[in-house]
Amino acid sequence: MNTLTLPRERNVATLHAAFHTLEGDGFEVRRAIPSSAFEAIGPFIFLDHFGPVEVRPGEAKGASAHPHAGIETLTLLLEGRSVHKDSLGNVSAMGPGEVQWMRAGRGVIHDESPDEALVRTGGRVHGVQLWINMPKGGKHADPAYRHVKADAIPLLPHDNGTVRLIAGQVGNDTGPVWTSGGPFVVHASLMSGGTLRIDASGARELALYVMTGKVAIADETVEPGQLARLTSGDTLQVAVQENSELLLVGGDPLDAPIVRHGPFVMNTIAELERAARDYHAGRMGQI
Repeated sequence: MNTLTLPRERNVATLHAAFHTLEGDGFEVRRAIPSSAFEAIGPFIFLDHFGPVEVRPGEAKGASAHPHAGIETLTLLLEGRSVHKDSLGNVSAMGPGEVQWMRAGRGVIHDESPDEALVRTGGRVHGVQLWINMPKGGKHADPAYRHVKADAIPLLPHDNGTVRLIAGQVGNDTGPVWTSGGPFVVHASLMSGGTLRIDASGARELALYVMTGKVAIADETVEPGQLARLTSGDTLQVAVQENSELLLVGGDPLDAPIVRHGPFVMNTIAELERAARDYHAGRMGQI
């Protein structure tokens, strides 16, 4: 006899508040990953949310030249404009709705700064930077960089806003960012009163972060600056209580314990020391 297996709904397992800290050249961020309760959501070991904020002329700040190793960075800009430069020779300007992915691997130096017009005239700034852990044995891969334009990001069907698939797979749609750890990233801009229903079976671990607005999953409310770690399941239903900007992040659990020091994330202390030596010896290049 055949039995029908019903889709399992994902619900809130635990709820966590991001903490405020300063990053780069002194701009404020809300850091939702890691926290005192967990070090990762899937392969994501870092989630920094900056803005939304209105900066006055001369106030815009970025992150001047600094190194990374053992990770990949994924930056989503919602408002403002920034310029990326790195020791691989890449220079690109990033606008609203665009994504930048960079594999640091064995080591790279990059600079993330507001563009000249934003510094000169001021304006709105809003975005998110994520770090993706690189797998054990792969942390010394060659660095790489990719700039993803907004029109290369698939839109998922939705009647009450915009839902964009940045990484992972939903039905027949595939996000433009593919890498190790099975990352799943969805950015949603939703109007009050609507409901987001999404196939979330592609992520073994999953969390929802509220950038702005307010939503509810079952009877659990999630407010700005809160990250909801979700139970396992196949589908997710989110009731939008206020106009909201949301981020879904997840994927495969970490494949090994990690150790981190500043911009370097490795599996052993010896690997961390090697990365620091490479940086100070100039082996990560220069911009």
